[in-house]
Formats: sequence, C-alpha cells, structure tokens
Amino acid sequence: MITLPLAFIFYLSLKEVFTSILIYIAITLILVIWSYLEEYYGYKRHCNIVESDAFRKLIQKGFSIERENDFVGINGVYKNYLFDIYYDWLTITNTRNSKAIVLNIYFDPPKFVNGDTNHKLLEDISKRNITSTWSFKPYNFRWREGNLMMNNPVGIRNPNYDFIVKRMDIVIDILKKENLQPVEKSIVLKRREIIKHALVPEIVVYFNETDINND
Repeated sequence: MITLPLAFIFYLSLKEVFTSILIYIAITLILVIWSYLEEYYGYKRHCNIVESDAFRKLIQKGFSIERENDFVGINGVYKNYLFDIYYDWLTITNTRNSKAIVLNIYFDPPKFVNGDTNHKLLEDISKRNITSTWSFKPYNFRWREGNLMMNNPVGIRNPNYDFIVKRMDIVIDILKKENLQPVEKSIVLKRREIIKHALVPEIVVYFNETDINND
C-alpha cells in the first residue's frame, strides 16, 4: 500500500515512531475517504446522466434507457448502427482523466466463407484505427469481436447533444471505411446468451456480484 512507504519516509526524516504512525493513519484515512467519495459521486453521475439534456434528446429521437443490475445507460440505433451510451467514472482514456462518456457501437465482425470470425483481419482493422495513451486524439478505442468502445474524456460538465452525435459519426465512419456492417439488436442479445460477457458495456456495475466472483 502506498501509505506504508510514505510512513517509512516520514519515520526516517522525523525519527519519531508515534508521529509516523499518526501520519500513516491520516494518509490512509484521506485515501479511503477520497476513494469512497469518488465511487459515490461517480456512480451517482452514472445514473443521473440519462436525465441530462443530451441524453434526453437522444431518447426523444428513439433511444431508450437500459438497466442491467446496477448499470444505467441508453441504447438505440443511429444511422443503422446499434449503440450503448453511458458514463464511466473509472475507465481508460488517453488522458489522466478516468471519467468518460463511452460510446459502444456494435457491428458484424469480418467472417470467412464458413461463417467463422476472421480474427486476423479484425486485428489488422483495430491496429489501423488504434489510439494509444500518447495519441493527440481526444478519445481512445477498445476493439472487441463485434463491438467498438470509444472512450471520450469529460470534465465536470456533461457533454451536449452535438458533441455525442459528432463522436458517433466518427465511429460510424470508421466502421463504414472498414466495411463493418451494422448488426441487429436481436443478434447481439442472442450472442450474449451464448457467450458470457460478450458484446456488453464493459463497466463493473453492469455485472452482478456472482459473475464477478466467478471470473
């Protein structure tokens, strides 16, 4: 734990065991409180963001609120592509900010003639469109077999409707460029039944405790 080396450093500099212990307890308490508040307010925003202006407008245009275990987001079709959109307060971005609006878009993965997924081609596609931690693009991608997640770092204010639509257009343009076709929601749901945790929003609150403990 990070507080142990800190306490040791203080001990070496102060040469006082009691003072070092107090500093260790204080730092530990601060970290615990900070972690709790980050989790509390992060999840609160995760739930409440569906009431934001941007999400409300998307709902008016056909998206619907989706709930699964403790997960809350919206799901719908835009330009023939199926999307999940939600807020994740503890995810990977190409900045130091762990808070992001995640656009999870589904597609029909490239296949061989026999119907099996062409994983090599999918890997090549992902490499052509990869975004690393050092990328100057204000978002990053996570490619999966049948879906692409775009993490868009956000600050205190929720993004507006135009921001989300522009980002949806970006991922759609990439899929079209790579000839990755839309997929029906019924197919996505069927795939989820066959393969556990496949084609789902990758956020802890989407899964129940039993699923997490068994993994």
